[in-house]
Amino acid sequence: MLYGGYKGLMKKKNIFAVGIGHITACMTPVIPIIVAGGLLKLVVLLLGYTPLFSIFPDTKTILDAIGTAPLYFLPVLVAYSSAVHYETDRICATAVGASMLMPEFISLMQTDKAVSFVGIPVFHMSYAYSVFPIIVMIYIMSVLDKKLFGKMKGTVRSLFYYLTLYVTTTLIGILAIGPIIGTISQALLNMILYFQKVAPVFAWILFDATVPFQVITGTHWVFISFVLSELGNHGVECGFMMGYFALAMDLTAISLVALKKSSDAKTKNLALTSLISIFFTGTSEPALFGLCLNSPTALAAIVIAGACTGLYQGIVTINNYAYAFPTLFTSLTFQSDTDPTNFSQALIAAAISFVVSLVIMILFYRKKNDKNG
Repeated sequence: MLYGGYKGLMKKKNIFAVGIGHITACMTPVIPIIVAGGLLKLVVLLLGYTPLFSIFPDTKTILDAIGTAPLYFLPVLVAYSSAVHYETDRICATAVGASMLMPEFISLMQTDKAVSFVGIPVFHMSYAYSVFPIIVMIYIMSVLDKKLFGKMKGTVRSLFYYLTLYVTTTLIGILAIGPIIGTISQALLNMILYFQKVAPVFAWILFDATVPFQVITGTHWVFISFVLSELGNHGVECGFMMGYFALAMDLTAISLVALKKSSDAKTKNLALTSLISIFFTGTSEPALFGLCLNSPTALAAIVIAGACTGLYQGIVTINNYAYAFPTLFTSLTFQSDTDPTNFSQALIAAAISFVVSLVIMILFYRKKNDKNG
């Protein structure tokens, strides 16, 4: 089925399907709390049209913090669920995820100076909101636990088990996994920027088609950092946010079809909450991890729709002038005083994504997917 079909994926021989199955298995338990946070942010948005926050201004700050926490502390939640999936120590895994969000560590990663650990260079990388790096860390932790540190006995285990397992896993994450993912992210950004100069149509097809996988692996943060830098320095960025806006429209279409055509109660419930989250708050994780990763049809739909959007984006020029979680309500970030057509072109590109995803899902989605994933 669309929701919870990862067990079938992990039985396949295709390494890609197995990988997707493991990611989904680690993410599925986390989705309900992400949805809850997204729904609370919607409530905060609606309450903003009432006098409540004018009378009690601190109330908005508190509710915003509660709503944002599940996404911001996603590494901690994913670390715990990954430990359950890989059958390793849950407390140690949670500590590994939490260590990536320590304020001192985040500040160090945000500095411009070179950072090293006993002379070993440390890649500047943010782990907030990330999923894939944490899953890999906890998988490695489970191997270390079962093959090495878990074999400790008696007093030695009491003294050194958690110390060695926790520190080793965290350092492997910071010194190896982070740099590998960060290097791949930077290489992808540099490649897209290069092709924008020599083959813009190909560049945007490649970028928009890979946006879902960027979000899944966390490599999208290097693009977000570039966007924020460009907006801060120049007040405009070349259109990377269009790809994420298009993904939001893709996932809206996926959620609509799953809600309408699925015969599985869990899938219908997830589709409804995903639709609300993505449409009103731009929170893509429930639809992406809960619906798309369990359905080859849905995953193919958002990739093909992204490529179609990229084709249009490469033909025209779509700039973005502010950063916001991409939804129809925040699409005014594409409004420009100097280019009156920019906003309409962004809406056309978003419509292309929505329609292509919708048509593919309507044509190829079958209710039998609810039974076998």
